[in-house]
Amino acid sequence: MNRRLTHFCSFTLLTVAVVASSGSAVNGATPNRAKFGAAWKTVDCKTFDVPAAIAAQSDCGYITVPEQHAQPQGRTIQLAVVRTRSTSKTPAADPLFVEQGGPGGSSIHDIADGALPTFPELQALLKSRDLIFVEERGTRYSKPFLFCPELNAHNIAVAQGQQNYTDPSWIKVCNDRFKAQGINPSAFNTRENAADVYFVAETLGYPQFNYYGVSYGTLLGQYVIAQADKHKAKLRSVILDGVVRPDVDFNLASGHTMSYALRNLFHACAQDQQCSSAYPNLEQKFLAIIDQLNQKPIPLTLTIPSSQKTFVTQLDGNAFIIGLEAYLARPYSGESARGTSIPKFIQAASQGNFDWIAGKLSENLEPTEAREMYHTVLCARAKSIQVTPSQVLPPPYPQLIPVGIREAEAVTKACDVLQVELKPPFVYENPEIPTLVLNGAYDPVTPQPYGEAVARNLKTAYVYTFPGVGHGALFAPKGMPAAACVTQIATDFLANPKQAPDSSCLTQIKPLFVVE
Repeated sequence: MNRRLTHFCSFTLLTVAVVASSGSAVNGATPNRAKFGAAWKTVDCKTFDVPAAIAAQSDCGYITVPEQHAQPQGRTIQLAVVRTRSTSKTPAADPLFVEQGGPGGSSIHDIADGALPTFPELQALLKSRDLIFVEERGTRYSKPFLFCPELNAHNIAVAQGQQNYTDPSWIKVCNDRFKAQGINPSAFNTRENAADVYFVAETLGYPQFNYYGVSYGTLLGQYVIAQADKHKAKLRSVILDGVVRPDVDFNLASGHTMSYALRNLFHACAQDQQCSSAYPNLEQKFLAIIDQLNQKPIPLTLTIPSSQKTFVTQLDGNAFIIGLEAYLARPYSGESARGTSIPKFIQAASQGNFDWIAGKLSENLEPTEAREMYHTVLCARAKSIQVTPSQVLPPPYPQLIPVGIREAEAVTKACDVLQVELKPPFVYENPEIPTLVLNGAYDPVTPQPYGEAVARNLKTAYVYTFPGVGHGALFAPKGMPAAACVTQIATDFLANPKQAPDSSCLTQIKPLFVVE
């Protein structure tokens, strides 16, 4: 259904160390698991499906936290946490918290289990300090897990033309089930998530820490910054990758953000001799495809992931846009460094071949994220939405506007069902925290202007945009020039957050295209 920002009782507090004025990390022993606070409970890392090689250098467990931090003696929930110990013999004393997006995505499954073993960027960061993966409240390995299987049946019914896309009946059934279990949907929001980060740092015995967030994790990161003076653990620095503006409805802005990304891609292709020669007039072809599909949808066979059963759907302009968005978010052919196949796909579609899009649309039928948590987070921040997409982004392609309207309507109807407590508008606080802002030129959800706008609210912010990269610059595939560059920038920043990192490598990066 809605756009996912991609594709995370008693305890012991240790004395807070004074942060060195230079901003550099101090090497020292990281906390031993035996000294974790009372809120920690160790579990086998297999509980969180952590690969054996990562588990061998990790501590896995649950940390019990208040359901609402303003009521420390009230109900509690459990957060799944993985602490992966640095490969250095003298690691920095301040770890890096690594948080996923969604909202509703799994920081442990997607990053600790999936990305850490394979992406060189994370391996490089692990060489200098511990990495902490906190499974955000309500997500996959935490308890409760606000997963709604009812959404899968809804998505399939929509694709089969049997139900309206914005029908919220699925979330009513899901929410009724959670409320019957005593779960309070108003407790699952970004303010509580941010307080959880500090609670975990203090429970693990880290007086000081750094924070990395991707996608929704960047919105969470801004709340972590805002709470920096309200907790005992101290926030040293922040990396925001694929940045959410707190004051914009990113669903409503879908048409604007996708248009921004596509224009960057079309321009890059036009500037590339091979791409422009093989795929001329790409923008005109793209818009013509949407117009044709809206006038006359075509049959397309989708496969239900869980059962492998197939059925025929009608591919219209909106479905085509949603399918293409997934390729913009991860614009690399086979997750390799070969470059993006999007121009090739648009060319194929202009010739009547849409087979390439069926896989992405099939994947969307059965999401695995915590979709109730997705909505409770979005609904709770409604008062923070204070500007319209047209106020902060260039005009979109008219053909893409309906997608944003539909996505925003679906969320609004879900919020009408949930009726969660609305939180006060977000306010920037503690702007002195050094922050690194990373953007991808092809990011279809959180474009470069979002990152630049957030940076203007911070006193020490370094902003870099990576050509040819989509949603999440730190997850560029191995071998891609951007991977080495973003690694260098991130490691330089963490070594000394108060000094601009060496970004000269950006001049060596150019967009790559698959041309056949």
